[in-house]
Amino acid sequence: MPHDPEPQVTLPWLVRLRWLAVLGQALAVAAAGWGLGLDFSYGLLGTLVLVAAASNVILAVVARRLPPENLSQGGSAARIMGSVMAFDTLLLTALLAASGGPMNPFTVFYLVHITLSAMVLSTRWTLLVAALSFTGFGVLFSFPIDGHVLQHDGSGLGPHLQGMWVAFVLAAGLTTFFVRRITQAVGRQREQIAALREASAQSARLAAVTTLAAGAAHELGSPLGTIAVAAHDARLALAALPEAGAVVDDLQLIELEVERCQDILGSMSARAAPSADDPRAFSGDDLMRGVRAQLGSEQGSRVQFQLQQAALWLPPSQTTQSVVALVRNGLDASRASEHVTVLVQQQGPDAHISVEDRGQGIPEAIRGRVGEPFFTTKQPGRGLGLGIFLVRAFVESRGGELRIDSTPGVGTQARMRIPMDPARRTSALEGASS
Repeated sequence: MPHDPEPQVTLPWLVRLRWLAVLGQALAVAAAGWGLGLDFSYGLLGTLVLVAAASNVILAVVARRLPPENLSQGGSAARIMGSVMAFDTLLLTALLAASGGPMNPFTVFYLVHITLSAMVLSTRWTLLVAALSFTGFGVLFSFPIDGHVLQHDGSGLGPHLQGMWVAFVLAAGLTTFFVRRITQAVGRQREQIAALREASAQSARLAAVTTLAAGAAHELGSPLGTIAVAAHDARLALAALPEAGAVVDDLQLIELEVERCQDILGSMSARAAPSADDPRAFSGDDLMRGVRAQLGSEQGSRVQFQLQQAALWLPPSQTTQSVVALVRNGLDASRASEHVTVLVQQQGPDAHISVEDRGQGIPEAIRGRVGEPFFTTKQPGRGLGLGIFLVRAFVESRGGELRIDSTPGVGTQARMRIPMDPARRTSALEGASS
């Protein structure tokens, strides 16, 4: 189990835990005096409980005033927590010494202190608390043992055995509680670390694609342009010769394929490169017109829009390109007679844009790979496998998420959730309605 969990989690939690401990100590002293009638020095016990309460008030004030930078580094918070838990071990020793010494069944709480230290402190602090616990327990044997704590009339459990049972139940419960809470905190931290690593890997992949796209566009742009010009000139020169008809057709095909290569490189470079596309207000109608303009009349006619949002506050170009990429995937997966539906709506501070098709769906065996760069299920020559990857990169860069749900034989739905700045979104909506 790793040590030193985030102090933002453990320090405030330790304050609340110590209040519970103070309450438990007060109840235990009251039960010993009024319930069991044991002859203890209740003035001393009450003073020790008040000392515990006062120390926790001080800890709460210190925790509230501790600068955030110290909390994030963990140094100050770790030292405070270690000191407090060492103090609590000494305080427990004093309480036990005033209430039965080594025969007090609540000596088992030394184990609770050691367990808690092992969960939230470094090895050095844990060893210190353990050493104080061992020493304190040993010191208790130097105090006189009162015979009344061993009373047992043969008819049932005496006070000492009753206390042993209660102490065991409380120690087991508290230890379980400590371990569970700290394990949950560590689990949340691991999830956050995993998310940060995935985001870092995503950024690295996007940077690699950007570099590849820029390099390919630069290195291949000039040769492709030369081929296009040469093919065009040759086609014009041979167009007047009847016997060169087949050659002219081949040259025209070369021109078309070169143009297609240039379009692919230009599109990849434009979408992968960092964009200066700043967020601004634009309507759902603007998004619809932009998508249809990029798709062309034939593909655009197969797209149905359901606009439930008056205005969006997002980067218009990147948003439009992302919707176009998802729509093209849907059209490629659907029959020529089927439509792709685009739903645009607002839910709270977020824009929700979903693209749904009634195509073949994505097989479960490869569903996990969807979104990987250069992975595609399309036929060779129909895509580079960058569409969904770049869409996800854009959405996550805005703090949103992309979800893809697919059922083979039924269709696929891609849903983008993109946060919008609340103040800007309100002004945009007011401007759109005026």
